[in-house]
Amino acid sequence: MGDVIEFEPRFSLTDRQQELLRIHAWVCADLAYDDIDERGDDPVDPQWWYLFDRLPKCTYSQPAVWRRQVARSFDDLAKDLAAGQLPRPRTMAEQLALLIVLPRAAAAMADADYADDVATLPTHPRDDDWDAVADGLMDDRDSEAFYDPAAAAAWLKIFPMDMWFTPRAGEELRDPQRGFRR
Repeated sequence: MGDVIEFEPRFSLTDRQQELLRIHAWVCADLAYDDIDERGDDPVDPQWWYLFDRLPKCTYSQPAVWRRQVARSFDDLAKDLAAGQLPRPRTMAEQLALLIVLPRAAAAMADADYADDVATLPTHPRDDDWDAVADGLMDDRDSEAFYDPAAAAAWLKIFPMDMWFTPRAGEELRDPQRGFRR
């Protein structure tokens, strides 16, 4: 007899998790575009913004052109989900986007705050396991360091904000001609 080979189980989303993530990624993209349309290059004031106040404070003075790329990061994750793919973040911006989308989707599941498009999907025992979703979709959570003002300065030397849209090592570049939804 030969050696026993053990395989790691593949990560997957439940139908409800996938749909809630897709919906909330689109909603966050819409909120980001709304912020840009209404406030442009204005510095972020947490009282008046729809989405950009959820990013680290070190981003609050970024221009609208940078913010549009963040909005597109939410769209990119939503498109992955709509195509039946896992929304594995390829860039730092996509990782930050996923960190914003995950708790929104989890809260919607916990509060049963969703429409028939989710309610009619089959339930699964893992529907409420959002920690497993975060762990399964992100190899690391380096982006969380930007939320700590003391650590952000050091991290910005490693990952300056103009590099947040560049694929990480081993990740495929998204189509540079894909444009912006709005």
